[in-house]
Amino acid sequence: MTRFVRFAFLAAMAGMVLKAETLNDILARMDQSARTFRTFTANIKRTEYTKVLNDKEDIEGVERVKRTNGQTVTLVEFHGPNAQTIRLSSKTAEVYYPAAKMVEIWDAGKYARAANQFLLLGFGTSSAELRKDYEVSLGGTDTLGSTRTSRLDLAPKDAETRKKFAKIELWIPEGDTVPIQVKVTETSQNYNLAVYSNIKVNEPLPDSELELKVPPDVKKVPRKL
Repeated sequence: MTRFVRFAFLAAMAGMVLKAETLNDILARMDQSARTFRTFTANIKRTEYTKVLNDKEDIEGVERVKRTNGQTVTLVEFHGPNAQTIRLSSKTAEVYYPAAKMVEIWDAGKYARAANQFLLLGFGTSSAELRKDYEVSLGGTDTLGSTRTSRLDLAPKDAETRKKFAKIELWIPEGDTVPIQVKVTETSQNYNLAVYSNIKVNEPLPDSELELKVPPDVKKVPRKL
């Protein structure tokens, strides 16, 4: 094999290996995953950026999700000085602040469901569900750490939502179905970045792991939107 032919052969092979996924490739995998999605557990690092202050705040924790009979429950436990636990179900949103010994209970109805769907974009979400509320496009290929990912860009269709949120980005590893990074950017240029690690999908997750466990002396405060 001549040097030129060898170079051409290796270049062609590299092109095959590095060929970017198409949007249809990714959405087809997400559709397949959505049909079988039951549970999700991962470590989460959340960064909140405030543009006007040029300030970032990091907080870490664990996120757990379980879907049963079409109903989804999400529990996110954040640790550290600003510890809090958030539990979302189809009817209520509960936020527990250990330092204040208080639980806020939001009887949010459809807003709780919307919040859960928003929080879980890309986790057991079908392409039809994404395209119902967002214009979906392929943003390109990025390498996060040592993981090669495809980025989906979501632009809200609803006019009221667009006033608050500019875009949502999902970084999905090539060949996989759930994002390892999600970024929500507001029109103010504030953003919320969630980075996931130690991801486990469809492993056993007892209901007790999604209960909001609080001491008996905690004050429960009902809230209304």
